[in-house]
Amino acid sequence: MSRCRWFGWVLSLLLLWVMSGCSSMDAVKKAAGIKDPAVSIAGVNITRLSAEGLTLQFALDVENPNPIPLDLAGFDYALMLDGKQLLAGEKRDRIKIRARGDSRVSVPVSLKFADLSRLLSGGMKKESLNYELKTAALVDLPVIGVKKFPASRKGSFPVPKVPDVSLTGIDVKNLSLSGAKVVIGASVDNPNSFGVDISQLVYDLSINGKPWVKSKLDKALPLQGKGRSNLSIPVELNFLEMGSSLYQVLMQGKKLNYRLTGDMKFAADHPLLKAVEAPFSKEGIVGTR
Repeated sequence: MSRCRWFGWVLSLLLLWVMSGCSSMDAVKKAAGIKDPAVSIAGVNITRLSAEGLTLQFALDVENPNPIPLDLAGFDYALMLDGKQLLAGEKRDRIKIRARGDSRVSVPVSLKFADLSRLLSGGMKKESLNYELKTAALVDLPVIGVKKFPASRKGSFPVPKVPDVSLTGIDVKNLSLSGAKVVIGASVDNPNSFGVDISQLVYDLSINGKPWVKSKLDKALPLQGKGRSNLSIPVELNFLEMGSSLYQVLMQGKKLNYRLTGDMKFAADHPLLKAVEAPFSKEGIVGTR
């Protein structure tokens, strides 16, 4: 049956329903062959992590069994942690769901650790929390109008922390009046009880307010739970560009102020931690030798 003929058939049924004073739309739905869509939460992932909070992204699947397209008019959602509601929200963007097809909508939800601490005493000290994600898809059905179709998902919610990157020392290998070759020692500490695999580490290092190096890790870095890995970063310094005072600082072996910023990507053996982006920033004092 073509789309126009189908609509004509539905309209005729609607007129009969109005004329007969039928008290329910179910008879019209059944006669017109209108079927309810199937709504489910296909997955939940942590996609971004910082010291302030994290971003959850959940995938909402809507399957349309009808011979004509439907409109997803939006959805509502709520996140429960250990039985308490942490946040709730709504989206009202319209999305077309093709006939006898399905559509997946990815929804990012921001969670602040400060809100978590206020909601659950000692929540940030726990290794994991139980979560329940509730949602209701608003689907615009022919004749019937917009109806809500609920879905939910439960699981274990880890409380992850960003791996800590810091400098351990600067080893001066070669020093001349024009420049120096140094090796910067750094450590990456995993504060989590579970292991993580860092696939990308992009960093920007400044010493005493001057940019020294901007680069990235050239290989994957696995870290055990509560584990540490040490890195060596070779750097060539040009005193003509960076100032002659740096020569005196390195000659005298003075301590230096550093600022290390960047972004990393890591994954862990947990269904919610498959691809996480995490910015980092660290300031401190480092010695030379």
